[in-house]
Amino acid sequence: MAAAQRAAAPQVRYRRAAVELQRLRKERGESASDVVAAIAGMNLVKLSRYENAQVQLKPDVVKALLDHYECDPALAEVLLEGLRDNGRPGWVAGYGDLNPLHQDLIRLEETAVGNRSYEQSYIPGLLQTRRYAHAIIASGVHQTPSVEERVEVRINRQAVLTRATNPLKLWAVIHESALSMKVSDGVMEDQLDRLIQWSALPNITIQIMPAMAPPHPGMSGPFTLLEFPHRDLDLVLLSDMISSRWVEKAAEVETFRTAFDEIMATALGLDDSLKLIREKREQLK
Repeated sequence: MAAAQRAAAPQVRYRRAAVELQRLRKERGESASDVVAAIAGMNLVKLSRYENAQVQLKPDVVKALLDHYECDPALAEVLLEGLRDNGRPGWVAGYGDLNPLHQDLIRLEETAVGNRSYEQSYIPGLLQTRRYAHAIIASGVHQTPSVEERVEVRINRQAVLTRATNPLKLWAVIHESALSMKVSDGVMEDQLDRLIQWSALPNITIQIMPAMAPPHPGMSGPFTLLEFPHRDLDLVLLSDMISSRWVEKAAEVETFRTAFDEIMATALGLDDSLKLIREKREQLK
């Protein structure tokens, strides 16, 4: 099923690599015929399919094209790293029913340097406890793969926050209402304790949007901005009850970046945010 979904809708990692390949060729002023003549094993059909993400992009072929275009090494590494999971063993391999978007999210989180998230109703997935994640996922409408498998995936994703080398920098703004959700006994207490623990890490920043805050861009809905070493590769993920989609156009991504800056400015400061989390935790005793 995953393969069929990939064929119908190319994964965002392939699309952005394809866009960069086409951009680099045009910047060098080369025609497709010029590239085909310069790279062994390349032909016009293959190049077209690579530039339009119509096939699975193989890292060795993409590298040959990037080398030919004399692509910036840092940009090339970001693009190639996003493609290297094909057939590679890893914890994601055990969850074959994950749809392409979730596969993308996992791989992109692993290669991103920053994550800026605004959440209205829930604690962000990267900060959830296992019991809280189970309660949230079990309440949803999508049950494939199983609740237990989805919980396991969510918890495993959190490794990017504590990895030894370059842990992901997470800046999460959470609406106050998410701190007061009624879950089964002990779940919310543990979750708030975990938020306090997470906030002590140097790469994690947590702000709370107070219930009485003035109007702000986050009122339009939650979103996640993933940031990479090259700003033009940044992406935004939008999700609702029945669908999710990536925002890829640079101008639109910048709109969300500006929105997040305004959200941060509207939310409580770091000390006041931590104080409110602790107050909510005390109320549950």
